[in-house]
Amino acid sequence: MNKIINKTHKSVQLGQIIGKYLTNKESDKEKEILDKWINNSPKNKELLDSISSNKNLVREYEVMDSFNGKMGLERFKEKILLKSKTRALFRWRIAASFFVLVSILGLLCFFSGKSINEKSNLGLYTSVFTENGQRSKVILPDSSVVWLNSGTTLSYPNDFSDQNRKVILKGQAFFHVSHKKNYPFIVKSNNLEVIVKGTKFDVETYPEKKQIDVVLKSGRVDLKLQNSKSFSYTMKPGEKAVFDLTNNNSMKVIHVDAAIYSSWKDGKLIFRNSPMREVVEKLKRWYNIDIDIVNPEVYHSIFSGTIKNESYEEIFRLIGLACNINCKIIHHYNEKSKPMIMISKK
Repeated sequence: MNKIINKTHKSVQLGQIIGKYLTNKESDKEKEILDKWINNSPKNKELLDSISSNKNLVREYEVMDSFNGKMGLERFKEKILLKSKTRALFRWRIAASFFVLVSILGLLCFFSGKSINEKSNLGLYTSVFTENGQRSKVILPDSSVVWLNSGTTLSYPNDFSDQNRKVILKGQAFFHVSHKKNYPFIVKSNNLEVIVKGTKFDVETYPEKKQIDVVLKSGRVDLKLQNSKSFSYTMKPGEKAVFDLTNNNSMKVIHVDAAIYSSWKDGKLIFRNSPMREVVEKLKRWYNIDIDIVNPEVYHSIFSGTIKNESYEEIFRLIGLACNINCKIIHHYNEKSKPMIMISKK
């Protein structure tokens, strides 16, 4: 009971602050409290915007707020002897309406989601990061397993459960999704939604690539675009769907060896006639190094090979020989500086 009373008191106090905010009369301390509450959850901001947009409510509050506590009481004492009982009753009704309005604002915050803290929890996310040169594995609350490649962020809501399985991806991840009948697992990236019920697939969505690659290893995957109700595609194992983010999310589908695209989770990078631009981007993240392409003609080269436990020095010596290019390795002895590889045509 004490907890309920305490929460109600805080909610009513917040309602009073909101009331002052509506008439631009909040103090710096009250503004700080309100800002903190807004930042706790997008839902809180929506609630405040909804209240602020109600002009009648704002005008009513302004009228009520004109009654200062002590001054109003003194005036009431002075005039109650001069005014009729009807006028006095009218004043008390306005004062009562003021406290009812404040209480409604506070209780609205209290009951819209059981409590402010519980409501804000619905808008909070847990994020897992891997920096360049790192890889990690995450087991989600529904027992699905996700491998994160270098330079990747995976975010999922705090209320993630068997019935609510949605994640947001930036980077590259391989998913082994646990089957939950009637409850699909959804991966969101830009406008693309990858919808599955239980399968294995790889999603690559690094911002610099300006495209999203989805490779299906087993099971079934449905692809949908949030801004297009008409688009829907069901992938088959061994297919790679490529979304061009620079061309109205146009998609092409090709057949690939899915094992090549998921080999990174097992500590291997496999290249098969890969363009040098793709090789360079993957190696930068894999080894956490900087690469400077001195001559654009280098991008015309292609490379095939498998990288497992080799050092970056060994790999770039191999690339130099295989592609007939110069790979100059510059070591920085400052621990905070990354090694630099300068690549040029021979």
